[in-house]
Amino acid sequence: MQSQWGTRVDLKSMSFRFLTLQLALLSLAQITTTTVAVETPTTKVDVVIVGAGWAGMAAAKTLSLANVSFVVLESSNRTGGRSHSVAFGNPDVWRGIVERGSNWVSGVAPSGVVKGGSGGVAKGMHDVPWENPVHVLARQVNLSWVRVPGSADGNMSGYNAVYKSNGDINGDPNGSIRIRANHALDCLNSSWARKVNKSVELRHGLSECGWNPHTEEEYAVDWALSGPDCDGEPARKESLSSFDPDASYQWWGPDDMFVTEQNPRGFARLVDEMVKDTVPDGDPRVLFNTEVTKMKYDCNGTSVMTQDGRVFQANEVISTLPLGVLQRKKQQLFDPPLPKKQADLLSPESGFVMGNLTHVAIQFPTVWWNDTLAKWLSANKGSNESSAGGPDGAGVNAAGEFCLWHNLNNQKFLPGSHTLLTFLGDPQSSVYEAMTDLQVQTAVVKRLREQHPNVAIPAPSDFFISRHGYDPNSYGAYSVSFAGWNDDLHGDLAKAIRDTCDNVRIRLAGEAMCDNLNGYTHGALLSGKEHAENYLHHHKKIIGPKPLSLCNF
Repeated sequence: MQSQWGTRVDLKSMSFRFLTLQLALLSLAQITTTTVAVETPTTKVDVVIVGAGWAGMAAAKTLSLANVSFVVLESSNRTGGRSHSVAFGNPDVWRGIVERGSNWVSGVAPSGVVKGGSGGVAKGMHDVPWENPVHVLARQVNLSWVRVPGSADGNMSGYNAVYKSNGDINGDPNGSIRIRANHALDCLNSSWARKVNKSVELRHGLSECGWNPHTEEEYAVDWALSGPDCDGEPARKESLSSFDPDASYQWWGPDDMFVTEQNPRGFARLVDEMVKDTVPDGDPRVLFNTEVTKMKYDCNGTSVMTQDGRVFQANEVISTLPLGVLQRKKQQLFDPPLPKKQADLLSPESGFVMGNLTHVAIQFPTVWWNDTLAKWLSANKGSNESSAGGPDGAGVNAAGEFCLWHNLNNQKFLPGSHTLLTFLGDPQSSVYEAMTDLQVQTAVVKRLREQHPNVAIPAPSDFFISRHGYDPNSYGAYSVSFAGWNDDLHGDLAKAIRDTCDNVRIRLAGEAMCDNLNGYTHGALLSGKEHAENYLHHHKKIIGPKPLSLCNF
């Protein structure tokens, strides 16, 4: 009896334990299901800044000084945006730093001009700081650079020689071609150009100013005058009014500084200098590898979603996304969609586009070129033939096939580097950036050997090509306006995005949104600073009149 009872008790106990196990497994399944549906982590701040380039970090500095809470969301792993250096060169020859993006401090007064103070430069214009703010930063860190006198907008004085297509250095022995080109530039800067209709193309303006290339050598100068050395777009498309007169050179002087900095950060050292006391390296408010996928806004505020599932809520967003990114992703980035007028203006057909400036650096084991020349132009055979299409067709294309050369080995730049640097603008940029490095290197060497048929040119020891046009963080180098684009259209594009309650929710900043200074690093810096100041003024974080703008008068 006892044993039987005992047996029955064990069976009941086992049944109970089995039922308990079933309930436990069911609870575990429910817990697991609940865990998958955990609420997305949310961070709340006053302002979300999208992008850690010049505009984003300038905005961050301004907000930090006002003790406003913010985060900077950056899709890459660094600050600086399109200011970015790369290690280059074969260590057996020379190993150093070259820039893949920003390469000049543009708009610098000639040597001997004393800096300081401020003053308006034209009647009715706001006071302009007497010194380019990027130049101020460069002085502070003693950045390595080389002054390029009179380089404003394609000035030809900086080119030491023009080679004929047969390798003869006497393509422009007395400089008459370059002088005529400079006279055309002076004409474009005249009162006539200031009054010209916005729909006039640069090519028409050059023709009206007496510049009509015919020879191979003239086409080489023409490409440097109106193509990649200044804006990355051919003269037949660009707006005359956006080319000259240029506010950067009017305000701050006609010279440029070509940056040769060998710190690993290169040009981007200036961004570090700008924020060193406010948003220093390692600041937890700057989040790298954080790609923004959506900016939602309504009467309650903004919510910014990232690719990794995080959400950042704020009163406002300062977006510094480049024009190329906005054009390609406008439909998926904004919720609700952008107002139709702004969306239409972000279409490339509107006339405001991302131009490209492709850097091509090539190093050789020996210096086979004339090392006394700092810069030269090389004519390409057949670039002036009628079959090539003339100034509106493939003639310009042929002229722009690696025709301008910077001798980085020259004692003024990076002696010992054994490196030549050239640039491409569209349509060449799009063609060559789509090729492999080896394909482009082969094309460059082939072109050099055609330009110097009497010289034994060795195989390169290293090669680099930038690919801004294919970079998903920019889709181009900087903004350029074509004929027909004007200040009113730019003002409509750059308007702050408001919710249905008429509250500002998203401010569009960056070089492209700085009308007077688009295309420049200092334009991006001032744009970010001004949008942050406008936020502070709007929310009564600062007292006084609305901050003045150098970007949009």
